[in-house]
Amino acid sequence: MRETPRLFRVSGARYPVEDLSGFRWNTGATLRPLASDETCPVLFRDIGPAALALFLRGQLPRLAGPLSPIVYMRTAEYVEPYTDHEHTGRVVILRPLVLAPWHSGVPHIYVSRARPGVDFGTIGFVPGNVPLSEAARRVAGAANTRELRDAFGGPVYDDARAESLHQLDRLSEELARTEAFADPLRKRLHSAKRDERERVQEAMARVGLTESDVCTAWHHLSRDRRAWIEEALRNVKVCSDPL
Repeated sequence: MRETPRLFRVSGARYPVEDLSGFRWNTGATLRPLASDETCPVLFRDIGPAALALFLRGQLPRLAGPLSPIVYMRTAEYVEPYTDHEHTGRVVILRPLVLAPWHSGVPHIYVSRARPGVDFGTIGFVPGNVPLSEAARRVAGAANTRELRDAFGGPVYDDARAESLHQLDRLSEELARTEAFADPLRKRLHSAKRDERERVQEAMARVGLTESDVCTAWHHLSRDRRAWIEEALRNVKVCSDPL
């Protein structure tokens, strides 16, 4: 549902509600509020697989990460600097002015103050097999998640949500298996002791593992690479230099 700030109120106050310009230190660019007659586009957010599973279960406590003071959102035109090999889907904010967003200073990126709670009535889910440009077109007139569901075919959308949650749970189980091996390596790679970092790097190199393999977001790696990494991680322990 496209709205302009002119007559919009957030919690009884007129937009922009508060000054977010001080978050330049966070965005690295000059922020600005929307102009009074500027239509706010449909905004999306990638919250990551674990948070998305919570969202689909209606249990996500807030849109931002636990330590972030602001929420980053993007338009359908933004090109993400990574590949989501699992097509996990995105969160869509149907009435973004409720969050009082500002332009981040980066094209196609908006930010708002991070607050507790998620309005599951106006913040919905877009399945990963739907291009965001198409999703933005479909939900352009939707004011709530009931209308979003209708825009995506009702029962067909319900099936897509259920399959997405199942897929996210499988991904979580896969990640948990590898983290038992990857987390200790990652911590030692970041050790303050140079000799320890070098020893771990050498041990990983002997089985073909790189730092990127254990530090890249799991769903940003291809399935074939993830399967190879999972097996290689088990072999690091058998190297001659004990970890």
